[in-house]
Amino acid sequence: MTEHTLVDIELHENQNDKQRLRVIVLDYDQTLVDNTVDFYEAYCGAMRYYGTSCLSFNDFLELLRTNNLDRAIPRGVSPEEFFRVFRRLYLSRHSSLQPGVREFLVLMKAFNVKIIVVSGRETPSWYIVWDLNRHGLMEFIDDVLTLNDMARLGLEESFLFDKSGLIKYALRKHGVSSGVVCIGDYVTDYYSCISIGGVFIGLNKYSERNSELEKAGVKMLARDFYEVLVLLSQNGFLA
Repeated sequence: MTEHTLVDIELHENQNDKQRLRVIVLDYDQTLVDNTVDFYEAYCGAMRYYGTSCLSFNDFLELLRTNNLDRAIPRGVSPEEFFRVFRRLYLSRHSSLQPGVREFLVLMKAFNVKIIVVSGRETPSWYIVWDLNRHGLMEFIDDVLTLNDMARLGLEESFLFDKSGLIKYALRKHGVSSGVVCIGDYVTDYYSCISIGGVFIGLNKYSERNSELEKAGVKMLARDFYEVLVLLSQNGFLA
């Protein structure tokens, strides 16, 4: 075997090592779980906080599906102000698991992949831990963080719902520097992921919600966790 061949093998092994999946960073709401009713209750709570009555669930659902939730924000209130209140009111009451998520988590642990939940809520992480325990999933989860942890960790957002600081903290805590795949339903999940060098997969059961992700440059999109597994396999992460 020549020296040139040995170098080629070493480069190939190094490349495979960089590609190897080490950690999945999961958004929670509307990603790991379907909790549209919880979303609606928090949205209505924010509307009432600013002195307006809540819109109907059907009207809310249409705005959610078409990425137009800004349209119902009370007049004179900025989207940033409104959604800061909203995320402090987001609790776990009515969640159900997304299709394929249990099978996905079981397989990831079989591959020795760490699973970290990083949520854009500003409510304490124990709400999510409680919900995960209720669904029998906490045994697969290595860590849970929410934006409520930002102040405790001395972190700041670069933009609304920026989770990059929390993701960096989690990666350092768990000793991971490469092989990061993030899964989320919204464009801020994508921006948070790519800013730390991760690979992003968008997950939405409503295809209309993918338009914003596609405009931002997201290439990998899935409707459920079965399709996420296909994308990971096709892109060499499960080799």
